[in-house]
Amino acid sequence: MRPSSTDEVRKMYDETADSYALMMDTEIRLPVYADVLGRLRDRITNTTGAVVDTACGSGHMLSMYRERYDQKHALLGIDLSPRMVAIAEEKLGPEARVTVGDMRDLSFVEDESCSAVLNFFALHHVNSVDARLVFREWFRILGPGGQLVVATWEGDGAIDYGEESDIVALRYSGKEMAAWAEEAGFVITRCVVEPVEDFPMDAVYLEAVREALLTGQAG
Repeated sequence: MRPSSTDEVRKMYDETADSYALMMDTEIRLPVYADVLGRLRDRITNTTGAVVDTACGSGHMLSMYRERYDQKHALLGIDLSPRMVAIAEEKLGPEARVTVGDMRDLSFVEDESCSAVLNFFALHHVNSVDARLVFREWFRILGPGGQLVVATWEGDGAIDYGEESDIVALRYSGKEMAAWAEEAGFVITRCVVEPVEDFPMDAVYLEAVREALLTGQAG
């Protein structure tokens, strides 16, 4: 089964961006975001480079991270939807860079230039071949010690949106996610499946690190 095309996904998010942003005003208060972002802050305290959200949507995660946890690291938001990017730009202001882009092609981001990569609930829009490519791109742009935080819908097969949308999107298991991350070179630090409040599907939350060279290793 193939997920919907990039153009179809972009169109959907352009059309729903404003209602999505309103929903995120409440959603961002869920404990999972504070848990993930607080842990991320602790892990990149001594790193340099941007915190990058490669499916930034309305910018709520980056905004919360900046306001509550970390004013040191630069912020970069990337999203497929121009309307989402416009909303995120307004929310984040001049202290963050936000741009239209595809998480499968981050060629405008330099190798080993970032401290952290975030990606929440976007991987379901790509097939398994592209998902592996995405993990390799994330590994490439992270510096040694860089942190990866990913969430996606857990399971197998297509997501049932009911009457809400005819978009085709795919669920992936925690085992698949971990395998792709390790194949790209990451070391998994956390991979859990948890229910999502008021939603009929569980989610996989994966955290991983691009490890620094070990002491005594050539470099």
